[in-house]
Amino acid sequence: MRFLISLRAPLLGLAAAAVLCAWCYFNDTVVRTGMMVSSLMPVVAYGGLIAFLLLANPLLRRVRRSWALSGREVAVVLALFLLACGIPGWGLVQLFPMTVIMPHHDCRINPGWKAAEVIDLPPAQMLVDVSGDESRALDGYVTGLAEGDRHIRLRDVPWQAWRRPFLFWGPLVVSMLMAVLGLAAVFHRQWVHHEQLPYPICVFANSLLPSRDGGIAPVFRSRLFWVGFCLSFLVLLNNYLCRWFPEVLIPVQLGLDFSPLVSLFPTIVKGKGMMLFRPRILFSVIGLAYFIGSDVSISMWIGPYLYCLILGVFAGYGIELRSGKMMALTLEPFIFMGGYFAILLMLLYTGRRYYMSTLKRGLFLRAHDDVPGYAVWGMRMFLLGALLFIVQLVVTGLDWPLALIYTAIAFMIYTAVSRIIAETGAFHVGTFVYPGVTIWGLLGARALGPRTMVIMFMVSTVLLAAPGWCLMPFAVQAFRLSDLSGGTVSRTLRWGIVTVLLALVVAVPATIYWQYDRGAPTGGWPRSSSRYPLANAVEIKHKLKAQDSLETAGATTGLKRFAKISPSLPHLSAFGITMVLALIVGLGRLRFARWPLHPVVFLFFGGHQGMLMAFSFGMGWIIKTVVSKYGGARAYQVFKPAVIGLIAGEMLALFLPMVMGTLYYLATGHTP
Repeated sequence: MRFLISLRAPLLGLAAAAVLCAWCYFNDTVVRTGMMVSSLMPVVAYGGLIAFLLLANPLLRRVRRSWALSGREVAVVLALFLLACGIPGWGLVQLFPMTVIMPHHDCRINPGWKAAEVIDLPPAQMLVDVSGDESRALDGYVTGLAEGDRHIRLRDVPWQAWRRPFLFWGPLVVSMLMAVLGLAAVFHRQWVHHEQLPYPICVFANSLLPSRDGGIAPVFRSRLFWVGFCLSFLVLLNNYLCRWFPEVLIPVQLGLDFSPLVSLFPTIVKGKGMMLFRPRILFSVIGLAYFIGSDVSISMWIGPYLYCLILGVFAGYGIELRSGKMMALTLEPFIFMGGYFAILLMLLYTGRRYYMSTLKRGLFLRAHDDVPGYAVWGMRMFLLGALLFIVQLVVTGLDWPLALIYTAIAFMIYTAVSRIIAETGAFHVGTFVYPGVTIWGLLGARALGPRTMVIMFMVSTVLLAAPGWCLMPFAVQAFRLSDLSGGTVSRTLRWGIVTVLLALVVAVPATIYWQYDRGAPTGGWPRSSSRYPLANAVEIKHKLKAQDSLETAGATTGLKRFAKISPSLPHLSAFGITMVLALIVGLGRLRFARWPLHPVVFLFFGGHQGMLMAFSFGMGWIIKTVVSKYGGARAYQVFKPAVIGLIAGEMLALFLPMVMGTLYYLATGHTP
């Protein structure tokens, strides 16, 4: 009996992960009640947690005390569910099918693509094989195979056409996922115990967990909690019900309009910062800002304004820093890349002794420092996964130096995004940086050649087109949550491997099935991203042809390729300047106690997500400053339940429409 009880939480976590992966795509594109994996703080996870703790778990405890889940068990379920969140959404699976099949369709409808023969550039195994039955495999995917309201059967999907890309992408993706899962375990001890990063989202979740016998958490008995909870919950629920009863209820405006001030700040507008004058109040961001350092909140607040101001100054001189489509050779990705690289250098330098000891232990060498077992096995997972990933890239057609550089940049991106969530709780991350584009700016198109570039572009689209939804930051949260609740990271790592593999097995066929049933989306980020690899290839081929170097581009291989590089100096300059500035800010923070800025500002700048959260981070900082200044440390602790309630209210208020919308669809067959 005890054995079954010890397995109860992991099995519930696996079951919840399977349901998420099976339903995610259908919810996002058909029911459309909001993205299930909306961000790095997914509403389906944290809103579902609050609903369970307020309704289901007390009911189970009332029926029979042993049926209720303890705080540690709830943490296990949530941790495994968070790991699954990195799979079915934009972080991976929703981008994969469209990337490997829609190029066939795009080449049919774009004569220029067909004339450039770009469909022949990627290796055959990277794309779906539509040669057997193009009408069913390709047209059925684009328009859908279902007739009327009747859904197709699972066997009606032309799985044979997908066999080839499954065999290629499956090992490649699994290698990367195992590597980042291991890397998250390696960073855990350094970030949590040595650097003592705040992990505000995990602190919030842990404060809600029940006691050992399933009793309700003390925070739910606080009046201040319910004050904050009711404020955000009732406002957001009212705004949702206004959609159903627009003639009865009046919406509460959470969007503010400061556009009359635009005439006073024309330079910011030139820098494409108009969004900053129409901020939106995000209760969860205000609450999370209460748990982090003031320098982080101030940086997240004023950073986008400073960035748009700088962009506006450059625009006044005719230098457009923010322009062009994604995955193209533009300046802004290199600006962000400089910030990412500086953050990586700083965190590696800070924990250099611990990481070196972990590496030695991972390679079965002796190390003087104490390294936990989960970090050792995490290092081995990382090294093995990275090696397999590099080998597969080389087999696909990349030279080993390029594969090595590409893989290093990919891990840099994952690490920087994970650091963001651990240090700031800023759960909306959208500054897109791509390894392929970085290598393009470093070496030039003539040294690489169109085929090599398309391979890198396609891998980037599947794995890195949406870094704000990827696995590693979810893993970082899962490990910290286990640590806070009294669990073990090693157990979470073991069950996490099972969860990730199960999530892949469920999410990939489920997503492809629903796409063949309903037809592929015609818009949205996954559809846009699927066009970028070959769209860029067309432009690259035309440019190389105009330079009379198309035939010789990429002809050299190995280290000889570096003898023909033609780096883009403007892009490398943008990278270098940003990197230096970020390092200066980081050094200033280490040297001066009252240094006002944090280098995290260089990971967001004036991106959409940064501008979205800026005003709310500012409000959170003001609330924290006022409470601390006039009430001291005691008042800060007393006021904590109020901001926890503020976050909880928003999470539950956003979760309920998902449940109501799903029930409405199941009952009526129509989208609410």
